[in-house]
Amino acid sequence: MNTLKDKEKLSDSQIAAKKRGVKENIGYTYGFLLGAAQSGVFSKGAMDGLYTVIALFGGWIVNTFVSALIGLGNGIAGVSKLLWRITDRFRRYMGAFLKKITVFMLRPVMAVIRYFESNAKALRKEKLKNGGRLGIKGFFSFAGIVLFGKNGVAVMLFNCAIPVISVFFLFSVITYANSLNYAVKLSVNGKFLGYIESEQVFLDAKEVLQDRVNYLGSDLEIEANPSYSVEQIGYTDTLTKYQIADLILQNSGVELEYGYGFFINDTFYGALMDFSNVKNTLDRLIAENQTNNDTEVIAFVDDIRYDEAGLYRSDSIIDEDWLIDLLTSTKADSAYYTVEEGDSHSLIADKVDLTTAELEALNPGFSELSLHSGDLIKISNEVPFLSISITRTEVYKVSNVPYPTETYQDENIYEGSSRRIQEGEYGENEVTADVTYVNGVETGRNITNVKQLVAPITEITAIGIKPTPAGTFKGGTVALGKFLWPVDGGYVSQWSYWDGGYWGHKGVDIAGLYYGQPVYAGAAGVVTYAGYSQGLGYYVTIYHEELGVSSTYGHNSVLYVSAGQRVAQGECIAGAGSTGKSTGIHVHFGIQVDGTSVNPRAYLDIPPGTKENLA
Repeated sequence: MNTLKDKEKLSDSQIAAKKRGVKENIGYTYGFLLGAAQSGVFSKGAMDGLYTVIALFGGWIVNTFVSALIGLGNGIAGVSKLLWRITDRFRRYMGAFLKKITVFMLRPVMAVIRYFESNAKALRKEKLKNGGRLGIKGFFSFAGIVLFGKNGVAVMLFNCAIPVISVFFLFSVITYANSLNYAVKLSVNGKFLGYIESEQVFLDAKEVLQDRVNYLGSDLEIEANPSYSVEQIGYTDTLTKYQIADLILQNSGVELEYGYGFFINDTFYGALMDFSNVKNTLDRLIAENQTNNDTEVIAFVDDIRYDEAGLYRSDSIIDEDWLIDLLTSTKADSAYYTVEEGDSHSLIADKVDLTTAELEALNPGFSELSLHSGDLIKISNEVPFLSISITRTEVYKVSNVPYPTETYQDENIYEGSSRRIQEGEYGENEVTADVTYVNGVETGRNITNVKQLVAPITEITAIGIKPTPAGTFKGGTVALGKFLWPVDGGYVSQWSYWDGGYWGHKGVDIAGLYYGQPVYAGAAGVVTYAGYSQGLGYYVTIYHEELGVSSTYGHNSVLYVSAGQRVAQGECIAGAGSTGKSTGIHVHFGIQVDGTSVNPRAYLDIPPGTKENLA
């Protein structure tokens, strides 16, 4: 007798035979067709062979598909059996757990049923005892025991209802507690207005009220005397500061109109019946400054609010055209300096308290401009009533990236002197920055990325250690961060204007000197300028890397250093004189930070007992 396994093997062998038959028939037919093709004749037998091959190939496809489905079904069945076997313990535990839960839930009902059955047996006995009869008294006694007995229906229902009633009661208590919403009851001038969250809301409302009634600085006062009390309000809504302001205005007796307040930096300019034209004007001012730069962020510098709807005094309603003319006007015109005889670029910068870079920005080409008496130099731009800020991302190259420096000691150079062995060369970087402009003038630059294009070349300097001859250096100990007094002796004849000197004077004048008296470097550094100007005459400027500042020594008779030379603290750099705009022999000493002059008093280590004979 064949088993199922034997049948499966027989089926597999049959399928294998069919596959071999298909292959043999395909080979036979291929050879036959090849012979027929070579002879150029396709007979009826050849066509029959071709049909047979196609039919066998179709059968092979069907058998393959059926075999795949059978394999898939066997796989799914195997996985299912495996899962059923793996989860056997879990299923047994879950069954036991559900059984216990069911028994626990049905315990009161089963107790009632058993109680009913026991009493029913007692009732049947009582009935037999009475000859098969049960009186009304017996029936009601049985019903009372079933309903109200120790394990009766009423007891079961009560035991089940107690937890439900307790949960419901707890939920009700919590809901009621959450509904106890307290707020401040607000009355103004003895009249109840409503409820607010805190007294601060009323104080904010008073500010809103004053903004609305004080049209362009008017001093109208509306009496608003509050009184407060705390009350439980449940779900009643509280008032906002704007609603309170409206209610106070309504009760003030002042003639009111509904409108939209217009504020600039919290200053009330008036109320508008319609702010659509004003909004269009503001949008146009922004649009006029837009370019094709997708990174731009354009906004007004001032804080503008024009859509605060509410009640306003009737006389604060302003004409929309008047406001538009105001917003598009200017609040300051361009200012100019008239060049005088003897003026230089640096002297003009000193007079107008601007740096040469700022003057260059206002007057492109200023540094190369040939100055003549009567020429006009712009010192400030026209300022619109509403300033506009534009921040855009810019990518640019910086070709003066500072180079590092190295030094070594050289016995062939005097102490305090130095010699440049290798010239430093600036590097070049590509910089990405968010640049902010206000009315076209740059006001801020936030660098977000720096990419090095050309590396800087290190500057190598030899520092002298050879003892110096007497008379060319000034010794002495100077406080940390301070400058050496630049001469021997002398007195202060004029402080800078920060300390009461004449306007525009940005240095200290040291007089009481003789012609050609040595002038010494206040600190070590590199000479950045040694030359002549109409204002300072022969002067020297030294940049001090360690301090991050520059010092200037003006009105000299002779210069002993040149640009690019490194000098030591106390090294003689010039001889005192009275060149340039000067009325006597003295040294003008000044300090600059990033090209801007600062008060030199904070930088000088003034010798004790130095006199101040101020002019």
